[in-house]
Amino acid sequence: MTGPLAKGCVVSFPATGIDGEPQEQTGLIHLPSAAPPRGGFPVVVYGHMTTGGSPRSAPSTGDPEHPEWRRMSQGDALCAALVTRGIAVLRPDYEGIGGPGIHPYLIGASLAASMTGMMRARDSFAADLGDDWVAAGHSEGAVAALHASVASEPDRRSRLLGTAAFAPVTRMDVSIGLARRAPGRFPGSGVVSALIALMLRGAATTDERMRALLAADGLGAAASAVWRDLDRLTLTELAASRSWGGIAPGRIGGASGRELFARLDASFRANEVVALRGFRAPVRVDAARFDEVAPAPLSGRLLRAYRAAGVDLTSRWWPTHHSGTMHPQHAPSEAADWIAARFASRRRPI
Repeated sequence: MTGPLAKGCVVSFPATGIDGEPQEQTGLIHLPSAAPPRGGFPVVVYGHMTTGGSPRSAPSTGDPEHPEWRRMSQGDALCAALVTRGIAVLRPDYEGIGGPGIHPYLIGASLAASMTGMMRARDSFAADLGDDWVAAGHSEGAVAALHASVASEPDRRSRLLGTAAFAPVTRMDVSIGLARRAPGRFPGSGVVSALIALMLRGAATTDERMRALLAADGLGAAASAVWRDLDRLTLTELAASRSWGGIAPGRIGGASGRELFARLDASFRANEVVALRGFRAPVRVDAARFDEVAPAPLSGRLLRAYRAAGVDLTSRWWPTHHSGTMHPQHAPSEAADWIAARFASRRRPI
């Protein structure tokens, strides 16, 4: 479909943190090699899948030797296809990963602020970036793209023309609830435990009571012992048996664990992508039939909810798993054309 994606340029940009204060964040930009069209290159802001919640987890710092490279580079096939089509790509690292503080994992407002903040700063990256843009992302990045698409435009010049969400995570209260009821550890449980830890820490950024429970007896002894790993390790490292991967999902939680997880469920509901409304442009969702993170029944529920709400929706199912959605032969093979068509329709004379 395309050649390999050339290494992007690392940039910094101002954004708004979860506390409402300004902060500097980082990301990558990829520019087409061709001359820009009149008005500048169209722009896709692409949100990456979960890589962790530490500065070490920032995709802008990655290389093929990095332990998290598989996830950091998961969007490369799509981004290469876009650049080949003359579309510039901006890839934020997110708050707490490419910026200060704790990563507000799966908190829509923070993820959206990283996406829109990077688009708003486009003139500082290159003089030939245009105002038309599409929000896109995979997994956690799909949550970022969907929330960015119902937030305010980055500035008065920008025009959102579409949203491409790849395997968006939805109804995590259901998925995490099932995992926590499983007896002991199971295949893949290390990643699940690591994700639960990131979710708890992320939700606590907007919930003072959760922060108090985490500091007291909400986690339990084993989880408390590896809590600080979240500050320095990537998802792959967190999922190892010497860290969160050594704790069964059902064993996370201390004396106040019931209240802690009830508040986590409330955070899931507050940030649930199924409930989003007010999309300003068409939406495309690419989902996987055998998705272990966003199971097909839950993804199907999201698609039905969007259609019932009148969202201008295009959807496509792929015979693969969660990460496989972004393999070149799956979603990128069609989604890049769909994204390019959004920009072409804007340029088409009336």
